[in-house]
Amino acid sequence: MNTCQNKCVLKVLGVTKEYNHKNIIQNINIHLNQGEFVSILGPSGCGKSTLFNVIAGLLPPEDGQVFVNEKEVTGETGKVSYMYQKDLLLPWRNVIDNAILPLEIRGIPKKEARETVKAMLSIFQLADDGKKYPIQLSGGMKQRVSLLRTTMFSQEIMLLDEPFGGLDAITRMKMQAYLLEILNKIKGSVLFITHDIDEAIFLSDRIYIINGSPAQIVSEMVVPIKHASPEEMMTAEALRQLRSDILKCL
Repeated sequence: MNTCQNKCVLKVLGVTKEYNHKNIIQNINIHLNQGEFVSILGPSGCGKSTLFNVIAGLLPPEDGQVFVNEKEVTGETGKVSYMYQKDLLLPWRNVIDNAILPLEIRGIPKKEARETVKAMLSIFQLADDGKKYPIQLSGGMKQRVSLLRTTMFSQEIMLLDEPFGGLDAITRMKMQAYLLEILNKIKGSVLFITHDIDEAIFLSDRIYIINGSPAQIVSEMVVPIKHASPEEMMTAEALRQLRSDILKCL
């Protein structure tokens, strides 16, 4: 399934990237539709973050192209927003001033940028936390601030690189549900990196399986039950079959 349905906002065609004269990822073909949540699922160290760095324009590919809204942007930065696993919040800035960084970089006056962020705090469940500093925040709250800052850069296409990987299991589950709630409000499109099969199944519309050396897309799977309840995750035959199919590819 390599063709875009609905409006295709991101397309990666034949991307290959090497390191020390050895291919890390090879002939990667993926796409992301408007409003879609797509996961890149694969083992740690297989090249998922390398792929994201190419899509974000931080690394030039040896071969292949990246398109945003049908325009080639290969090697260009600033076309998509990018959230890393670590929150990367500046400890000397409060929540509001951390979140305005993308707006400041664009040259928006600080006062205007702060007003823009303040208007979004309640959506991100941070209405009472705008003046707090990172040291005063829990791990989950830090990730909420990081997600807010990411959307200040771009809500249309967001690359999320294992953003919940450093959280405990309970907080991680809460953040997954929180992320879906936020995306429903802002109508963003997400490409999501994970090595957690259940996380990919719960969050995604589609899943690309990446594996091998060099890493390649070995399968593309549609999730048959969207945002399943914990009971469905455990008992639904369609999800059990999907989990089995994924494991065969890894």
